[in-house]
Amino acid sequence: MKATRQQTGNSNTTSIADSYIVHSLPAIKKTWRHTYHAMPPIGWMNDPNGFCYALGKYHLFYQFYPYGAAWNSMHWGHYTSQDFVKWQLQPTALAPNGKADRDGCYSGSAIEKDGKLYLMYTSVLAGRQTQSLAVSADGVRFEKLGEVITSSDLPPDCVRSDFRDPKVFMRGGMYYVLLGSMSVRDEGQILLYRSPDLMQWEYVNTIRRDMLTTRGIYECPDIFRADGKDVILASPQGYEVQDWRYENMHSSIYMVGMLDVEKGVFDKEYEDEIDGGFDFYAPQTVRTLDGRIVMIAWMQMWSRTMPTAQHGWAGSMILPRELTLRDGKLFQSPVREIERYRWNPVSYANVPLTEDTRLKQVCGTKVELNVTFDLGTAGKTGVRLFKSAAHEVRVYYDRALDKVIFDRSDMGVEIACDAKERDAYVRSVRVSVKDNRLAMRIFLDVSGCEVFLNGGERTMTGNVYSDGCDISFFAEGGDASILSLDKYDIVV
Repeated sequence: MKATRQQTGNSNTTSIADSYIVHSLPAIKKTWRHTYHAMPPIGWMNDPNGFCYALGKYHLFYQFYPYGAAWNSMHWGHYTSQDFVKWQLQPTALAPNGKADRDGCYSGSAIEKDGKLYLMYTSVLAGRQTQSLAVSADGVRFEKLGEVITSSDLPPDCVRSDFRDPKVFMRGGMYYVLLGSMSVRDEGQILLYRSPDLMQWEYVNTIRRDMLTTRGIYECPDIFRADGKDVILASPQGYEVQDWRYENMHSSIYMVGMLDVEKGVFDKEYEDEIDGGFDFYAPQTVRTLDGRIVMIAWMQMWSRTMPTAQHGWAGSMILPRELTLRDGKLFQSPVREIERYRWNPVSYANVPLTEDTRLKQVCGTKVELNVTFDLGTAGKTGVRLFKSAAHEVRVYYDRALDKVIFDRSDMGVEIACDAKERDAYVRSVRVSVKDNRLAMRIFLDVSGCEVFLNGGERTMTGNVYSDGCDISFFAEGGDASILSLDKYDIVV
């Protein structure tokens, strides 16, 4: 959808954006829109920003362009929630109209200080990226305070045009920030800065540096503590494919170790990909009031066509996930609050599988499936989703490959991807199969599909653009069965 006039310069304000949203909403088509995932009211959404608890509620800001369903001059959209499932739209938080950010208010984070909510974001002007602050007393209307980390605060070997995505956090009475950066040698980096007051910052050290396969940086760094360890999340541009890992154009990783904030040294013990599906990027975390670590991420991927754009919107967020460390590795599970929205339960047990097993009342595109398979002797065992007479999506275990496959090649809609990406239709992950059993927990939301394997040992996330709503199960090349199945409608 095109804006009625060019939104640039000082005319590009939050009030103009909000007015445009109100007047343009009736034109947005409901095709493929989710029911329990955050998505833009109109236009474009990418990275989650400022995911935090402040002033009595959870806040989710996001990269937003209201005037069209494609990336452009970035604003900050804003939702709030009490339970991570129902999201209340708030006025646009930031628009690119300041002295330092007229070319965009890029990604960042948020923190509460002295009863006020501070946003730290990347301000962009004429190819130069700096870090700026905005503040709000009510958590809705924000006043820009200007730049606080500029090009002059960069180490001498850093590129000024790739210096973004501040993640602010507190340790020992001091504020710290992680920033994505690139060296003059085209190395991706994560920088660490510190401040006593959010206003005056000093560089500490570079805690991560790698030569990525493409000229890129570690975008959107994030950090949390779990089980006495520091866990850093980041989205490197152009990680090299490693067997079944890092198959997307850009990936998201987690690194477990210990961060010495005084010296600026991160001692990494383990690293892996966060999600093995198609559509997952730029994760951020928040610690809940009851101590859980909850993660959200963009449920899309760069350098692909987005079929919803023709309907006036593009981009959405994953269902937020609880994160835990088990033996130093990351496990993910959907936020427990989603269970409040279960309706119409249906259960089965000990069901032998054929090549197409359909079960009464097991259907739909806004559902949760919890299924445990006995893999028997079958070569392939799994589930068909979004099934119609002509199309389907399959998630299954392939014994020959010893992998779980997410195959959306027959969903009925084509997705073009960058030539550097293998394809946009098939992804695989390796999981541990014990006692010849495999557990899948699957959430469908109209055009979204999230798969949690073996209690969150691995996850696979993907958008599915299909016209079908049937669900069936299958075993090929041998016998297999459903040991247990619970299906719920998710009604929000």
